[in-house]
Amino acid sequence: MSTRKLLLLTAVFLALFAFVALYERKQPTSEERAAQAKRFLELKADEVTGILIERPDLPKVELKRGAGDRWRVESDPPGRADAFSVDGLLADLGRLEMVGEPQTTFDPKEYGLDSPRGKATLTLKEGVRKTVSFGKEIPGTDATAASDGTRMAAVKAAPLAALSKPLNEYRSKRLLETPASEITRLTLVKGPTRIVLVRDAAAARGASASWRIESPVADLASGPFVERLLADLASAQISDFPAVSATDLARIGLVPPSALVTVQKGKETVATLAFGAAKAEATGKIYAKDDGLVVVVDDRVQEEIGKELSAFRETRILPLDVFRIRRVQVDAGMIRAGAEKVDGEWRSADRALGASRVEALLGVLSRAESRGFVARKDYASRGIVAGPKAFPLATVEILEEGDVSPRTVKFFPAAPGGGPLLVAAEVSGRPDALLLEAAILEDFKREAGRLRDAAKEAPKPTPVPAPPVKVPSTSS
Repeated sequence: MSTRKLLLLTAVFLALFAFVALYERKQPTSEERAAQAKRFLELKADEVTGILIERPDLPKVELKRGAGDRWRVESDPPGRADAFSVDGLLADLGRLEMVGEPQTTFDPKEYGLDSPRGKATLTLKEGVRKTVSFGKEIPGTDATAASDGTRMAAVKAAPLAALSKPLNEYRSKRLLETPASEITRLTLVKGPTRIVLVRDAAAARGASASWRIESPVADLASGPFVERLLADLASAQISDFPAVSATDLARIGLVPPSALVTVQKGKETVATLAFGAAKAEATGKIYAKDDGLVVVVDDRVQEEIGKELSAFRETRILPLDVFRIRRVQVDAGMIRAGAEKVDGEWRSADRALGASRVEALLGVLSRAESRGFVARKDYASRGIVAGPKAFPLATVEILEEGDVSPRTVKFFPAAPGGGPLLVAAEVSGRPDALLLEAAILEDFKREAGRLRDAAKEAPKPTPVPAPPVKVPSTSS
């Protein structure tokens, strides 16, 4: 066989192989085609953008797919929809199985289709609408009469129970549906106080402090507290959707609300929640408002929301991820110590150190808890002498991976508050001094001294002799 014919046959083979691999294998099998032929309604759930449910003696239910593929109830009053109920209805409509052949000539009254038990109108992305109505049960079968306007067929498993659910059954029963890990901003307004929490960009790098307070002070936020607040919002279940007139909102504490929470995911606002008074006839329940919809929820959500600003603030003076620290430097009077991580190994004055000594020092600092905050205007009343000319008891510089400049902690004397001796810590990036027990500073200085001694005792690096310099010989 000539080379030309061989190449031609090879090309034909590759073309057939590509056709089978890319086209034929995606075609439905004979069993799948038979199943599709029995389906009354050709429907792809992800192409549906709107649903209108009509049924006798019950209000209409209008549902619309919004941003992020989230469903909303557009019926008055509007609100978030229960995605599980909507997806279940679409799945039921998409698998209606016909018994026998459809009829194009039929009497709607004979099959109860002149006054259907339920009707669903679906709007697709292209603006096309599909309507299916359900009538009487077909005698002698387990099927129900269904029509799309041009044909009638007996179908199995008609979703009449879903179509006859009250409007509120299509509403979401969750106060917050967005996962806590996706929330980037939380605004809480209580009377004149406005607290704004933002997820720190450093969290994307794996840093330990993932939340910050943006207002009314710029400070670190308590990550566990914020996560607990979000968990409470996410777990709060809506137990009722009471019909409340606008004039009664003040009576149930929603005008003005006791607290207003706005939750954002990036630039998108995913929830606007107002909280009001306790529901008198129901123990452990309070009135709330989800956008414009009045609801009743568990009252435990108010526990974290009702806390003062201090509860939102990080009480550790400097939360650290010890394994991300690159350099530490301590100056505490007679004690001076420091270390730097080079190629994964801690070194001081070019001497290798055991990681345990550095981690013990950083551990004391990362676990140090504050007993309170002192604004700079109140330094004098707490006996804190700080400022450019004040001499600190100790100064610490910490450089973490990803940071351009080190963070600094300076410790100053403070007047005792009727308890243990205290010192004040000024931390770069934090607006107020933090009070902590003087014993913590002593523990830190003790570990700094051990680090200094370990650096002195570490073996000096063996100098590498320089290679001999060859002097070129000169010939006379």
